[in-house]
Formats: sequence, C-alpha cells, structure tokens
Amino acid sequence: MNKIFFVVPVYKVEKYLGRCTDSILAQTYENIEIVLVDDGSPDNCPKLCDEYADKYPNIKVIHKENGGLSDARNAGIMYVRDVADDEDYITFVDSDDYIHSDYAGIMISLCEENGCNLSQCSYEKGSSDVFEKTNVDANVECMTAEEALLGYRIKSQVCSKVFKVKVFKDILFPVGVLNEDEFTTYRAVYSAGKMAFTNENLYYYFQHGTGIMVEIAKKLKNNPRRYDFLKAYDERIKFFEDKNLPLQVMKTKEKICTDIILRYCEQMWLKKEDRDTDCVNGTYMKLYRRNFKEMIKRKGMPLKRRLMFIAFYVMPRSGVIAGKILGLRK
Repeated sequence: MNKIFFVVPVYKVEKYLGRCTDSILAQTYENIEIVLVDDGSPDNCPKLCDEYADKYPNIKVIHKENGGLSDARNAGIMYVRDVADDEDYITFVDSDDYIHSDYAGIMISLCEENGCNLSQCSYEKGSSDVFEKTNVDANVECMTAEEALLGYRIKSQVCSKVFKVKVFKDILFPVGVLNEDEFTTYRAVYSAGKMAFTNENLYYYFQHGTGIMVEIAKKLKNNPRRYDFLKAYDERIKFFEDKNLPLQVMKTKEKICTDIILRYCEQMWLKKEDRDTDCVNGTYMKLYRRNFKEMIKRKGMPLKRRLMFIAFYVMPRSGVIAGKILGLRK
C-alpha cells in the first residue's frame, strides 16, 4: 500500500486547523502522513501543530519563517521528496478546508485502477462544517494530459487533486505572486501524462462569509500583482509552444479571455470608487480583444461558450448582466 502525504500550509487558521487535521486523520485509507507546515503563524497555530504531532506519530510539523502559501507548500514538497518513493502520493489541503473520509481511498483507487499519475475530484463550496451533498452515481473519466488540457474538467486549483510524488520531481510553486496555482497546475498535469476525474464531492472549499468574492474584487483595485495571472498564462503559452502543442496554446488564450470576463464583470458589480482603474479605462477590453481573435478559431469549443465570447466582444455589458443573473463563479 503506497503512502499518501497531505501537505497542509498553516497560517492564522487557529479556528479551523483542528477541523482540517481531524478530517485527514479520519481517512479510511490507512497509510497516510500529514505534513503541517507552520508558515510563521503569529497565533496559537504553531502550538496546535506540535500538540497534534505529539499525539499522532504520522504527523510531521515543519516550522518556518513566514513566506506565503507557495513557500509553505514548497517546504512540504521538498520534505516529501526526501522521504517518499516516486510511486507514493502527495496532495494539498488548505488549512481552512477539509476533506471527505474516503478522499484518499477513492482518489488513489482512481489512479491505480486506471494507470494514472493524477486524479481530481469535485468539491463543495460553502461555510458548512460537514458535507451537504453526495453523488450516488459517480462518473469517472480518464484521459491523456494533452486531452485534459484542452477540456474543461481540470480545475486550476491544486487542491482536490492527488498526484504521484514523481509528478512534482521538478515542480515547485512560484513565491511572491498571486494566482500561484495558474503557474503550476498545468505543468503537473502535463508531467502526469494521464489523469482521472470523478464528479464525487470529496473536498470542501470553505468560504468565510457570503461576500468573499466582493472582497477579493476590491483587493484587486490597482494591485501591482493583479496581472500575475497573465504572467502565468504567458509562461503557459511558451511551455506549450516549446512542446509544439498549438491547440493547447489556443486553449490558454481562451482561459485568458475567460478570466478577463470574470474580472471585468466582478469589477463592474462594485461601486465606481472601488473599481480597478484598468477596468474603467478600457485596458481589460484591449487584453480581451487581443486574445479573442486567435482563441475563437479553436475547433471543439462548445457553441454556448463561443456565443458567450462573441457577445462579450461585441457588448461587454452583456456579460455583466448575464453574470449577475446566472453567476460566473460556481
């Protein structure tokens, strides 16, 4: 039985750390190790981590100076590289989130039964302490990395995924950027070679209050790091160009357009004084139109998505109105 390592970055989550750690300890899959990475947390978290490690021999605590989420994850990855076999597994759980008791068992089975190095599950979002939904009829799909990178099932978040340790042999998260997962997940998918998906909700993405997306949108106002996502996509385009994968380049430009629609609409829902300057002065739309012209030619794009992109190109306000009615982030 291969071991699975749970890397959990810890910073100012005193209220939630117990729930997260207990959900991992409750796994039905027996061969687990939890790596709690205390990222210089100024609250009671360092003590709580040590208390868990004293009580459970399969918990490792790493104490480090504060370096941010990516730096904490990297500390966990480097530890796992040193102690794990290539065929062992690694997964990432944010310390305010939690997982289903069958998370590890199902995700590892998906990999081993289908010859995959990566699996992804669905997740719930909300502010509950327990899973509210279950999927009776699980839908499982497997595909090559190149196929997956052209589809719509991959989530950008590194969470809700289980990887063979060897996938992260040469991959770390960039430090000091926003949207760190956008710099990393596609590389891990490509490195995996083949992946499996299940629609079962096995990961719970905990949201702190109903206005979280509004607060995130406000924080992007003139933030010098607000275009980090474009840097990530530029790296991604170069990566696929070097691999001679032109369709994946076009799909990346489609992702750029999708993100711009999301950001534009969310900014336009704010009060005028809270909006990012580049949303108001037309910079967002220039970026959109620059990428639209190539990505819209990609074959295989669902008709509804194609019509959405065209409608936004012609009349951006249509996206703002539709997003308000249908919801853009689900």
